[in-house]
Amino acid sequence: MRILSLSHRLQHHQIDNHTILNAPNIADYDAIVLDIRATADVIHHAAEGEGYLFTHGDAPIVNGDGADGAAPLAALLDRRREEFARALERGAVVVVYLAPQSRITGVTEKQGLDRYFLLPAPLGIAWDASTIRPSEGSRGAVVDHGHPFVKVYETYQSQLLYRAAIDDRAPGIGQHAHVFLRSAGGSAIGVEVRVSAGRLVFLPTASNPENEWLPPLEGQAMMDAFADALALPDDEPPYWGKEMPVPGLDSQESRVRELNFAVDQAQEERAMAERIANNLARVRQVLWAGSESALATAAAACAQTIGFDAARSEEGEPVWLDGERSVEVVVASSDGAVEMAPHYRLRQRIEATIASRAVAPRGVIVVNGQRLTRPDERTREIAESLRVASEAVGYALLPARTLYRCALAALNGAPQERLEAIRARIASTNGLVELDDLLGEG
Repeated sequence: MRILSLSHRLQHHQIDNHTILNAPNIADYDAIVLDIRATADVIHHAAEGEGYLFTHGDAPIVNGDGADGAAPLAALLDRRREEFARALERGAVVVVYLAPQSRITGVTEKQGLDRYFLLPAPLGIAWDASTIRPSEGSRGAVVDHGHPFVKVYETYQSQLLYRAAIDDRAPGIGQHAHVFLRSAGGSAIGVEVRVSAGRLVFLPTASNPENEWLPPLEGQAMMDAFADALALPDDEPPYWGKEMPVPGLDSQESRVRELNFAVDQAQEERAMAERIANNLARVRQVLWAGSESALATAAAACAQTIGFDAARSEEGEPVWLDGERSVEVVVASSDGAVEMAPHYRLRQRIEATIASRAVAPRGVIVVNGQRLTRPDERTREIAESLRVASEAVGYALLPARTLYRCALAALNGAPQERLEAIRARIASTNGLVELDDLLGEG
């Protein structure tokens, strides 16, 4: 047996210490330790771009769309959640060090994350603030001395500092939960919950888990507790153990390895298919996206489909690149006609670039006017003042529905020379971009 410990340092030669970002496939383990608070901190640092972070396969982790072999943080977290679910389906035991509920912010495409988002729950239960309650104290009591993980608690019992408790009277949890540790006041601070074919074991925390004396003691206790919980035989045979023949064992073990490889490969293919599907879904979202963030993401997906590279300038602003050409991008959406606000934003960026680099950049405003009206029924997407301003200042106005048609043409196999002509016109037009001659009427 090997234990995977995520952001909770344990010392034992059979324990693999990793983070949620650089760990191997979690579903490869039957025994997993998860420090909820420390893991949330790791995700937050990754979202903020702090440090150079890599996956277990040495792919750099980025908080955005992956490119050049980089791993998108959001997709990696989705995969980790699936791996936890698969491990529990296989009967794994997951030890979770309790922490209060809290939001995790800053992960691109993930607006609803909380500290417990990785963990499945039984039907009718949610790991939310009604179940995981903030609570602090240093006095605990064992109420089930036969529970395997009491021996882990006993390694730091004298330095206990629990930071959260589970409300074992919350709706639905009573039929799934077994309490083996309580605080002096009766709060459930050590709880086992059956999930699928596996178990989540919630434990309280020590006041300082980084004390040098604790990781080896806790590591050995964790090994013993998992062995008891999983009812494992001694998995360290003597030097001659593997020489003892068992008919059919070698072929069956080989078959297990083949199936495990097939499962991993299928999961990777599924993750790739989901990423492709998400990008394609954004192509049509450009027609109704309302927020600046959503429209910018959808417009970038369309631009990439027709051959632009979507990037960021040194100032962090969106740009579309086409070889040597660079186009400053502003997006604007409205239920009615798009007025002058995006003009002022783009002009400010153009003037700042002229002042700092002495070059006049090209610009494009992607306008999604009358966004809730069917595209073929839109009659006034752009205010006349904005059209005149674009011609006078010298930048392109690109309606979202025109950009959508460009993306469809690319997806339907338009030749590269036509896509090159489309990109060139977007990058060079002063005023409204007209592409009917390249796209056909409609």
